[in-house]
Amino acid sequence: MLKMTDVLGQNLVQNFSNALSHSADLLSEQLSQEILNASDAALKDAVVAFLNRIDINEAAAALEIAPERIESLKQGIALKGEQLIADTLKIVTLGLAMETNALDQIEVSDCLQDYPM
Repeated sequence: MLKMTDVLGQNLVQNFSNALSHSADLLSEQLSQEILNASDAALKDAVVAFLNRIDINEAAAALEIAPERIESLKQGIALKGEQLIADTLKIVTLGLAMETNALDQIEVSDCLQDYPM
């Protein structure tokens, strides 16, 4: 079972936590490029494996991904296609954040402590 960290470039993965908290636009651009460069089969395996490990409906709502698009992602259909690349990017980012424990390292403002994350 592949993980996001197995599919994407090591340099990006190593700097993911730092980039997540400093430069969201640059990180998004780098992740998009790594997704496009990744093997179709490896990317599909990693995305499908990740989606099978989480509550898909909760993730879809949190990431603002339509249910029918989640179904396409879950089947690994056209992950790099124009229709799904933005959704694939969201899933890959969440997967990397969970795999690298980056969410634990992000400081949340006190005013947001009561909101679910």
